[in-house]
Amino acid sequence: MSIDDELTSTIIASRKKSDDGSLVIYNLTKGIDFSNPKSVANSLAKVFFEKDAVNWFKVDRDNIEFNPTYKVRILLAAEHNDLLGKTVDDFLEDFKKEEINKRFVRQIDDISTNEEKIRTSVGLGALGALLNKPFARRDDKTEVEDLMFTEILEALEIRTPDNSDLINWEKLPI
Repeated sequence: MSIDDELTSTIIASRKKSDDGSLVIYNLTKGIDFSNPKSVANSLAKVFFEKDAVNWFKVDRDNIEFNPTYKVRILLAAEHNDLLGKTVDDFLEDFKKEEINKRFVRQIDDISTNEEKIRTSVGLGALGALLNKPFARRDDKTEVEDLMFTEILEALEIRTPDNSDLINWEKLPI
């Protein structure tokens, strides 16, 4: 088994769902080697997307509806503080660019090229903001990805066991 496969297995094993189903916790405070933050971030993004985030979306042809039924909390030990910021930043970037973009590339492309599809997928408020700017086609795709990513962040927490928030809200990849 490769190191990445072992890391993925460890992350999957750390995933626990609350009895009432309202919260999933990935407890990564033990058993994870953070010496390669990029690798940890990549594996975590993949597992989180496949096990949780993908379940929050309902895709009907070109329409994407976001409806999370539970929150996810990722716990990281404070003793890894030098590497935590890098891991979290890499996780968020990988998640947005790799997981969201690859999974929904066709819908993102369709939404970004059709005003009516934007209206049904990201809501009237986001549509107004999107259409009030002279975006190029590529920028429209980025805007749709950013909106999806932002919605996901509302159902995701990345914290230390003492409840310190580890997401740097000023340096999000949007």
